[in-house]
Amino acid sequence: MASDNVATALKKARAKGLTQQVLGWIITIFCGLMASVGAGSSGFKETVDVVMVTMFALFTVLGVRLIIKGCKRKKLIKNYYDYSARLSADPDKSLDLLASSIGATVAAVTKDVSDMIALGFFPGAFLDTAHNRIVMKEDKPIVTQTNPVAASTTTTQAVKYITVQCRGCGATNKIIAGTVGECEFCGSQISDN
Repeated sequence: MASDNVATALKKARAKGLTQQVLGWIITIFCGLMASVGAGSSGFKETVDVVMVTMFALFTVLGVRLIIKGCKRKKLIKNYYDYSARLSADPDKSLDLLASSIGATVAAVTKDVSDMIALGFFPGAFLDTAHNRIVMKEDKPIVTQTNPVAASTTTTQAVKYITVQCRGCGATNKIIAGTVGECEFCGSQISDN
């Protein structure tokens, strides 16, 4: 179910980005041409000529902005696949580690992840700004241990983790060997088979 939500969110984002780019190019070419022709042929002898050329120039700028927004959305979708694969290998889902692994600033990565969450690419996730990480719906918040007695009585078992690629969204996930898990990004069931 969650994989359907991610796939739908990605499909909507792709469609909106493509629509923005196509509409932007149409507006830019038509209005840019009209502004150029109007500026070249009118000589700005009348006020109407100035108003029309200015209006077409403003619409040309609007078209360019639509093209830029469409390209940014396309890049955000591309980054989602990269980010989800890198985050699945990091049990803490650290934005600092993600930023250093791709060579970007933490602020840029945080903005990208925030935009991805808003678009529904990470359903149920939120940003934990106190620890600078992304928290998936099934992750537990970080709790700091302050009681040394409780810390010393905790026992840990050696657990073997394996990396599995999700068939639903393509993200790389870590699960315990021999078990069936859930994709951290789309919620699909994953296993080592």
